[in-house]
Amino acid sequence: MYNHKTNFLRAIALLVLLPLMSMAHGQEETWRLNLKDADIRAFVTQVADITGYSFVVDPRVKGKVTVLSSAPMTKDEIYDLFLAVLNVHGFTAIPGEEVIKIVQQVDAKQSAESLKRFKTTPSEQLITRVIQVDNANALELVPILRPLVAKYGHLAGVAAANALIISDHRSNIERIEQIVRELDSPSKYEVEVIQLKEAWVGDMVTLLKELAPDELGKAGADNAARKYSVTADERSNRLILRGDESFREKMRELIAKLDQPSATGGTTKVLRLKHADAKNLTDILKGVMGEVIKEGGTGGSSGGTAGNPNNNFSVFADEGLNALVVRGDPSLMQEAEQIVNELDVRRAQVMIEAAIVEISDELGRDLGVQLAVGDESGSSTPVAGTNFGNVGRSLGDVLSAILSNSVITPAVGGITVGAGERNENGVSWGVLLQALATSSAANLLSTPSIITLDNQESEITVGQNVPFRTGQYTSTGDSATNPFTTIERRDVGLTLKVTPTISADGLVRLVVEQTTESVADSIENASDIVTNKREIKTTVLADDGETIVLGGLTRDDLQVTKSKVPLLGDIPVLGRLFSSESRNRVKRNLLVFLRPTIMLGKGEAHAATNRKYKALWDVDLGTREKLGLPKSDKQPAIDRLFDHSSEEGAQAQ
Repeated sequence: MYNHKTNFLRAIALLVLLPLMSMAHGQEETWRLNLKDADIRAFVTQVADITGYSFVVDPRVKGKVTVLSSAPMTKDEIYDLFLAVLNVHGFTAIPGEEVIKIVQQVDAKQSAESLKRFKTTPSEQLITRVIQVDNANALELVPILRPLVAKYGHLAGVAAANALIISDHRSNIERIEQIVRELDSPSKYEVEVIQLKEAWVGDMVTLLKELAPDELGKAGADNAARKYSVTADERSNRLILRGDESFREKMRELIAKLDQPSATGGTTKVLRLKHADAKNLTDILKGVMGEVIKEGGTGGSSGGTAGNPNNNFSVFADEGLNALVVRGDPSLMQEAEQIVNELDVRRAQVMIEAAIVEISDELGRDLGVQLAVGDESGSSTPVAGTNFGNVGRSLGDVLSAILSNSVITPAVGGITVGAGERNENGVSWGVLLQALATSSAANLLSTPSIITLDNQESEITVGQNVPFRTGQYTSTGDSATNPFTTIERRDVGLTLKVTPTISADGLVRLVVEQTTESVADSIENASDIVTNKREIKTTVLADDGETIVLGGLTRDDLQVTKSKVPLLGDIPVLGRLFSSESRNRVKRNLLVFLRPTIMLGKGEAHAATNRKYKALWDVDLGTREKLGLPKSDKQPAIDRLFDHSSEEGAQAQ
C-alpha cells in the first residue's frame, strides 16, 4: 500500500511540474523549478528523479517548501538549490557511498560524508575540513572565528598541530579560510645573538623564562614556543633570541641588567654522590678540567685547582660523606655537574658461578714371589734368595721373620701366601707369594659462586690453612741449647679470582684466575708436605647467562715395573717364581666451567638471591629427611636467616 501511495504522489508532482519544465537545446539538459507550499518529501522525490541520486529521509524531515526559478538550471545547479532549500528549513543532506541521507542540521556533524560522487563539491554541502595555521596561534583564532560558524557547525583548535577543525557549508568554510589566511600573516621575526660577559647562559635562560612568562611560557608549554624563543649556546656562553623587534628589545634590556659580575667571585656547590666514589671522581674532574696546580686538604678530603688560573675552578672530595665540593665560574661548574651526572650512576653487578669437575680412576696390580735360603751352622750365615722391592714385602722382611721365628705381616690389598722351615742342621728356607690389586675412583665437584661490581676484581677462597716448615735448628755437640723450627702457613684449597667487564651489548669480558690445590698423600723421601696444584689464568668472553668451559686436563699414566732373576726369570711358567711385576694406571679428568649473570638493577639481584636461598632450603629439606626430622612445607622468608630468636625457636621445636 505504501508503494502505491508513493507512486501516486510522484504522478501528482509530475502533472504539476511538467508544464513548468523545458528542455535546453544544447549538450546539457536543464530544468526550471517553481513550487509553492509543496510537501518537502515530494520536493525530495522530484530532485531524485532529476539528479538520479538515491535519498534516505529522516522521519523528522517534514514541512512545506516554496521554490521560484526563472532561469533554466543544470542538474548540479538544481542539487545546489536543493541543499539551499533544506538549509533554510533546518535540514541538510549527507552524501554516503550509495545513498544520501537527509537529516536535521543539528545531527549532521556526527555523520561522515563521502564526496566522490560530485565533480565539484556543492557550495551548500555540509563538510568538515582541517585548516593549517602556519604563523599565528590556532587556539587564539578559535574565539575570533566561532561567531562566523553556523550554530549546528563545529570549530575547534588543535594545539599540537597548530590547526583548526571546522564543520560547515563549503561556501562558509571558504570564507573562513580566507579570513585565516589574512590573520596568519608572518611577523618580522629575526634571530639575534647576545654574548654574555659575566652571567652563565644556563642560569640566564631560567631567569628570562621566569621574568617573561607571557612571551616564553613555562617549561613544557606550547602556547608561545612558535613565536618567541631564547636558546642557550653553552659552548660559547651566548644567548640566541628569536622574535619580533619588541620582544628582542625587551630581552636585551633584561639581559643588560642581569649580566653583571658575581658578588662572590664564583659559585660553590656540594654535590652528593649516590653511587660513584668521591676520591676517584675528584681525580677524573681534575684531569678533565686541566692540569692540577695545587693539591691539599686534610681529614679525609683531597682536591685541587685545575686548568687555567683565570678559570678559578677547584674540586675537593669529602670521603666521609662521599660528596664533592666544587667551586668555579658558572661555565666550568655546568660542565663539572654534567660530568658528575654522567658518572654517578648505579653500577651493574655480575654473579659468576663456577663448576670445577674432577674425575679420577686409579688401578694397580702386583704379583711377585720372594725366595730365601740360609745356613746358620758355620761361622758365618750365608744367605741366598730373591729380593724384589716393587711388590709387597721385601726379602729383608722374610729373613727377619725366619730368624725371629715370627709370622710375617701380609701386604695390604691382596693375598699373601708364605711357607718356611728351620731344621736341626741350621738350614732355613722360606718362600712368599704375593698377589695384590688396588683400585680407587673419585668424582669431585666444586661450585663456588661470587657477586661483584662491573670492572671490579673479586676473590673467593675455600680450603685449609696448612703449615709448611721453612727452617729448622736442632741441638748439636757444640753446646747449642735452643733448637727451633720455623713454620709458614699457607691457604690450600680452591681459589677463584675474577674481574668482569660488561659491554654495551650485554657481553661479559672475564679475566679469570682459578686455582685448585690439595695436600697429596705422603711421598717417599719427602721432607715436608707435598701439594697438588692445578691453575688456570685466562681471559674469555661470554654472553649473559651463557655457560662456557675455561679449559681442562686429561691425564692417563701407565707405569709397569718388572723385576726378575737373570736367566731363571725367562723360563716359561717357572720363571714367574723368580720374577716380580707391578702395574699402576692413573686416569684423571679435570674441567672448569663458568657462567656469568648480569644484574643491572635491584630486581635482578633480588631474584638471584632468592634462587640461591631456595637451593639452600632444598638441601635443608633433604638433610632433615635423612635424619628423620620433621619438615616444613612452607619456605620461610629469607630475613629469617638474620633472626636469631626465630632460629632458637626452630631448634626448640
